[in-house]
Amino acid sequence: MIVATTGSGSSSPLSEDSILVVRMSSVGDIVLTEPVIAALRSAYPSARIGFVVKRKYVDLVASNPAVDTVHSLEDSSLSALRRLCREVRAEDYSAVVDLHRNTRSLILTVCSRAPLATAYRKREFKDSLRVRFGRRSFRVSRMLVERYLDALAPLGLRPEYRKPLFHLSPADIEWAGRHLDGLGLVPGAYAVVVPGALWPTKRWPPERFAAVSRTLVAEFDLRVLLLGSPSERRLCDEIAGDAGAGVLVAAGETELGQMAAIIDSARVFVGNDSGPMHIAAALGTPTVAIFGPTDPGQFDFENHEVVYADLECSACSFYGTDTCKLDHWECMQSLSSELVLAAARRLLKTTDGGS
Repeated sequence: MIVATTGSGSSSPLSEDSILVVRMSSVGDIVLTEPVIAALRSAYPSARIGFVVKRKYVDLVASNPAVDTVHSLEDSSLSALRRLCREVRAEDYSAVVDLHRNTRSLILTVCSRAPLATAYRKREFKDSLRVRFGRRSFRVSRMLVERYLDALAPLGLRPEYRKPLFHLSPADIEWAGRHLDGLGLVPGAYAVVVPGALWPTKRWPPERFAAVSRTLVAEFDLRVLLLGSPSERRLCDEIAGDAGAGVLVAAGETELGQMAAIIDSARVFVGNDSGPMHIAAALGTPTVAIFGPTDPGQFDFENHEVVYADLECSACSFYGTDTCKLDHWECMQSLSSELVLAAARRLLKTTDGGS
């Protein structure tokens, strides 16, 4: 039996053999939970660690050797949530670490009947209101991973910060090797470009992605592979058509784990603030991250490059929006293709051993 100290200073019993972590979406947020899992495994080496995630994101945690059981939410229906609640309750977890903190994660926590539960703190309520109603721009005080790790304090843990890692499965690595071979791509001799993002205001103009792709081919003798979801296939096809020879499209052809394995072998990654960007950074692939309406200060880009205008009105959103609140979208329009190429050149020069 382990004694965990709660935030109030009281003690709560925690059985070492059963801890559940909850983060159901989205790609980047799930990728950034990895240091929490690592800290739990380090502190409780014989623990049974479970993870709750939406079905379409299972690949992001299933290959983590520190996770014993992945519980998936099949869809957004009430019946799916009920089934998941029954499944979690049957596991008899001793503690729940809620890294999502929404209504469904609260319901799961209650249904688990775990004697100890803790949740991460998203942000100050007053700050949220001010940003949402356009009263001020968002400037993060601490990185998201740090706030995730703070949630472990009631378990008696105060782990040091470290960067997230991404764990690839042997099956995905093998699949990626075959797929790359079929495309005529050699590991280390291609760039991955991901032009999509969930929210429209986070998507850098496609013609600028085309210009970057063209230059990566001409200047660095790289092939360029455009990746994304099935819904982003048309966007990628348009960019490839504009960019010309040496630019290929595989959007919609990969699962998340397979996409990660392809990104892992790339010489450089270029993309918007999106899930694949977080995967690339966690893999250690040299990453150029393009930010507009969101704050890059939430994340660790050491050894990577961030292209961000940092205007007076930015960051105006926590997650992105459909349209610019001020109708000018200057945070993205002001970012030229040359700025992004300069960032890519710095990374490529570093990986080539240049000074």
